[in-house]
Amino acid sequence: MKDILTTANAAELLGVSIRTAQLWVESGQLPSWKTPGGHRRIPRQAVLDLIEDPAQAPVDLRANAVVLAGKGRGSDWVEAGLPGSGLLIEVAEELNLVRSLLEPAPPTLLIVENAEEVERKKFVTTISSDPRYRQTLVFTMTEKGAGSPAARSDMRIQMRMLPSASAASAAVIDSLKTRLLDDSGDSPGFARPLNEKARLEAVRRTALVGSDADSRFDRLVRLAAFVTRAPIAMFTLITKDQQWFKSRVGFDGEGTSRDWAFCNETLIANEITVIEDMREDRKLEANPTLKEPYGFRFYAGAPVRDPWGFALGSVCVIDTVPRSLKREERDALITIAEAVSNLIRLTAIEGC
Repeated sequence: MKDILTTANAAELLGVSIRTAQLWVESGQLPSWKTPGGHRRIPRQAVLDLIEDPAQAPVDLRANAVVLAGKGRGSDWVEAGLPGSGLLIEVAEELNLVRSLLEPAPPTLLIVENAEEVERKKFVTTISSDPRYRQTLVFTMTEKGAGSPAARSDMRIQMRMLPSASAASAAVIDSLKTRLLDDSGDSPGFARPLNEKARLEAVRRTALVGSDADSRFDRLVRLAAFVTRAPIAMFTLITKDQQWFKSRVGFDGEGTSRDWAFCNETLIANEITVIEDMREDRKLEANPTLKEPYGFRFYAGAPVRDPWGFALGSVCVIDTVPRSLKREERDALITIAEAVSNLIRLTAIEGC
């Protein structure tokens, strides 16, 4: 029927990748339904409405920062990263490669160094006029820019090129602290990533918190305990105030208050985090689980992400004795967290 489209048909009409159209469908922002055979179908009129008014097109930002680095500075940016931002960083020095990094959905942050160069200036102009990037925060860095980040508009920031990528990263982080962090006025006793507001929305969007037990997740959590030889393993989801266990082995209870959550450290690091002896970490000295009856000493957690890259929580393992992880155990924990992330995406597709 000509009034009903497949995801591929919709993507072609909209001029976006099939993956982008899938993301819109998964989030429910592009209306769809599933046929008895399990195929996704989209009303043609919903697609035409977006074409007629592109400003109304869904903008699902990825939890990524894309950096168009100055010549010879790419590796420095990779090393510097954007610590504590909650964003995965992708770096390139070539414009064509950066364009490919902007798919399948716009990043939360785009940084363009040497933005006064002709081709890079044209690139920034194109991005600024494209409604798909209306919610992407764009930093342009030029040799004669302002000494500190200066807003040219709500989502466009200009600043001077700094002598090192680490200095530029620090300046961007300082600016992000006033733009991305939840402005509710709360001052919790734990660290939060700077994209916490968007991350919490990603957790809500999964509808997993409070959901029924799922044997698929349970099997993966048991596998995490087995391959790391840990007595406790969990798949956690971190909400504003709570650490909720979608799956767990070796621990009673469905969750704890968030200030008990070692997974806060994983959210900040945004990568696998290993704490070999938690009693040696001053940030955790007030955590009640280090004392009896728990006596926790060791923690390792790998982020679980939604399809947009937001860290929802972690697959983590805990022990009551100080220890380390072998390389193959670290790799296994990362792989299991990725498998859980893939299950979340599959669950979203099945339910939308």
